[in-house]
Amino acid sequence: MKFPKFISYFTTILSSIVMILGCVVNPVTQKREIMIYSDADEVEMGRKGHAEVIRQYGKYEEPSLQRHINNVGQSLAEVSHRPTIQYQYMVVDKPFINAFALPGGFVYITRGMLAHLNSEAELAGVLGHETGHITARHGVKRFQKAMASQLIIAGVAIATESEGLVQGSSILLTAALQTYSRKDEHQADELGNLYAFKAEYDPTKSMGFLKTLKKMDKTAPSSVEVIFRTHPLTEDRIERVEAQSQELARQGRGRDFKVRSDEYISRLEGMIFGPGEKDGVIQENIYRNRFYRFSISAPSGWKIKRGDAVGSLTMKHPTKDYYCQALVFELETKMTPGQFARSFETKSGLKRVSDSKMTMSGSDVLLALYHPRSSKGVPLAIEIAYLVREKTGFMVVGSTQAPHFDQAKPSFRGVMRSFRFLTKAEAEQIPLYRLEVYTVGKGDTFRSISKRFYGTTGKAREIMEFNGITDELSLRPGKKLKIKPTVKGE
Repeated sequence: MKFPKFISYFTTILSSIVMILGCVVNPVTQKREIMIYSDADEVEMGRKGHAEVIRQYGKYEEPSLQRHINNVGQSLAEVSHRPTIQYQYMVVDKPFINAFALPGGFVYITRGMLAHLNSEAELAGVLGHETGHITARHGVKRFQKAMASQLIIAGVAIATESEGLVQGSSILLTAALQTYSRKDEHQADELGNLYAFKAEYDPTKSMGFLKTLKKMDKTAPSSVEVIFRTHPLTEDRIERVEAQSQELARQGRGRDFKVRSDEYISRLEGMIFGPGEKDGVIQENIYRNRFYRFSISAPSGWKIKRGDAVGSLTMKHPTKDYYCQALVFELETKMTPGQFARSFETKSGLKRVSDSKMTMSGSDVLLALYHPRSSKGVPLAIEIAYLVREKTGFMVVGSTQAPHFDQAKPSFRGVMRSFRFLTKAEAEQIPLYRLEVYTVGKGDTFRSISKRFYGTTGKAREIMEFNGITDELSLRPGKKLKIKPTVKGE
C-alpha cells in the first residue's frame, strides 16, 4: 500500500471510530453529536481551568456573599438538564460586568455584575444562562473546536506587535471567554429563563438585566464592554427572551414566584465597587496597588490602564508603539530574580540575548533583553526587569519593535526606576470604595437622596437607573436602594 493512500485510509478509519465512540446524546436537545470528552473529562477540564480563573481574576473574599450566590446557583443546577454534575458558583474579584462558565459545572460572576443586578430573580437569570452553556455543552464543544484548529496559547506569555508582553490564559479559559455563536446565546437565554422558572423565580424578572445592559451600552459603553465582547446583545435576543418570559408566566399563573429585590440588595451592603485591593488605583500617571504594595509611574503624556490579570497594568506612548507593563506573579516558593527569570523563560519560550544587574526600590534586579518575533514575524525588543519580594514576583517590561529600542530605552528605564515598594501603612492609605444600601424613608425623593449622598440633586437620574427604576412614583418607604460611591482618579 502506498504511504499517501495508507494515510488517507487510516484517517477514514480513525474518523469512523470517532463517529462511533464519540457520538453522545446532548442532554438538552436529545440529539446525537460528536463529543470526544466524557463527563468525567469535562469536570477535570473545568477543575484545571478553575485554577487559571483564580490566578487571573481572584476570588472575592466575602464568605457570606459567596455562600448566597452558590445557593442560588445550586437551586438552578438541581432543575437543570444535567443535575448530577457537581456545580460551583463563585464571585470573582473584578469590577467589570461579566459572567462566564467553564465546562464541568464551574460558573463565575464578577462583583461588577452583582452591583448592577437588582433582584435575586435577575441573579438567577444570569446564573441560569451560564448554567445553560454548561448543560448544552457549549463550552466543551468550543474547546474541542479550538484544539482541532490548534488554537494553542502559551500558558504564561506571548509577544505581539501591538500589546507588548501579554499574560496568556490556558486554552480552556481563552475558549471560554471567546464570543458564543448567536445560536448558543439564544439557547442559553432560553435555558437560563427555564431554569429560573423551575426554581420558582419570576420569569418576567429573571432576564430583565438584558434591558439594563442595553441602556448602559448607550450611557456607559465602557462599563459593559467585556460582557458584550463575550455575550453579544441584540434586540432579537431581548425580544426572544421577553416572548419566552411571557409564555412561562402564563404557564405559571397563580404561583407565588420569587423576586426578592430588597433581600438581594441588602446583601450588597459594603461590597467593594470599582477597583479592588489587587486591581490597584490610577491617579494621574501613578499606579498604586494596595494588596501587592507597590507603585509605578508612567512617563508624562503616556496612556495608562489596568490589565486583565490581577495586579497588572499597561502604559503606552501617545504616538509611538512603545509599551511598558507591570506584571505580578504569585510564586509557589521563594526565588532569586535569576531563578524567577529562568522559570518565566522556560514557560514563555523567550530566549535571553543579554542580561545585567540593577536595583529597584532597594532590591536586586535582573535586567534581561530578548529579541523575539511577533505572531506576524515582526522583530521585537523586550526588556524585562525581574525582582522578587517574599513569594511574589514582579516584572517591569519595556517592549517595542527592535529598530526603535535604542530610542525607547530611556523611557523604559525611567519607568523601571519609578517602581517602588510601599510600606503597609502607605498601602492602607490607598482607598477602597464600597456600595452603600439606603432604606427609603417617608417623604424621600430621588433628588433628596441624591443630595444626601452626593451633595447635589444632579445624581437623581443615575440613582434611578442604577437601581433599575423607571418610574419615580414607584419609590416607597422601606425600599432598599444601592448607592454607588464616587470613585476618584479613574
